[in-house]
Amino acid sequence: MKLTGGQIVARALKEYGVEYVAGVPGHGIWALFDAFLEEGSQLPFIQVMHEQSAVHMADGYFRASGKPMACSTSVGPGATNTIIGLATAYCDSTSLFYVSGSPQTYMHGHGTMQEIERQQDNAFARITEQVTKRAWQAQSVQVLPTIMHRAFNEMLTGRPGPVHVEVPMDVQVEAAEVSIHPLDKRLPIGVAYPDPSAIEAAVKLLLNAERPVIVAGGGAITANASTN
Repeated sequence: MKLTGGQIVARALKEYGVEYVAGVPGHGIWALFDAFLEEGSQLPFIQVMHEQSAVHMADGYFRASGKPMACSTSVGPGATNTIIGLATAYCDSTSLFYVSGSPQTYMHGHGTMQEIERQQDNAFARITEQVTKRAWQAQSVQVLPTIMHRAFNEMLTGRPGPVHVEVPMDVQVEAAEVSIHPLDKRLPIGVAYPDPSAIEAAVKLLLNAERPVIVAGGGAITANASTN
C-alpha cells in the first residue's frame, strides 16, 4: 500500500489502539493533521492552549485507563514545552506517544523554521532523549513503519514510559509502498518476576518490623498486584 509518512503515523496509531491525540497544530506538522482526518485513520484531536498540557493529558489518560494516548506538536520552542510533561511521565513510568515535526531533512542545519541547531543540526531529539525511554528521528518514509512498531514495543513492555518520534516535514508528505507492522504479533509477552530471594528477605524484614509501612507505587498497578 502506498502511504505518506503522515498516513503511516496516523494509521499505526489507529491500528495500535490509540483513541485520542492532543496537541497544538503548527507549520511543522500539517501533513500529519491531514492524515488524522482521512478514512481509516480518523482520530479525535483535542487542541490545547499549551504543549505541556497535551503531554500531561496523555499522561493522565494512561494513569486512569491503562491505555496509551498520543500527543503532538510542531517544532522549535513550542515543542520544547513538552519536556516537563515528558519528564513527569518518565519519572513516574507512564506510557505516552509523542510525535513532533521537524524541518525538512534537506534543511537540517540551516536554522530554518525555528530549528534548534546551534550545537548540533536539528537537535531537539537530543533534548527528549533525556526524558523518554527512546527517541527516534525518521529520515525517510520507508523506515517509519518499523519506528512506529518499535516505539509502541518500547512504550508498552517492561517498565512503562514515554517515547518520542520526530517526523520531518518532507517525510510527512513523501509516499512509499509500505505496510503497518501488526503490533499484536510482534509484542513480547510474559511477565518479569522479581528475585525470589529478595522478596523473601523483604518479607522477613517486614515480619520483624515493629511498625511496618508499605508505600506502594505505580509499579504495583502496572504489575496488577492486587485482588481487584
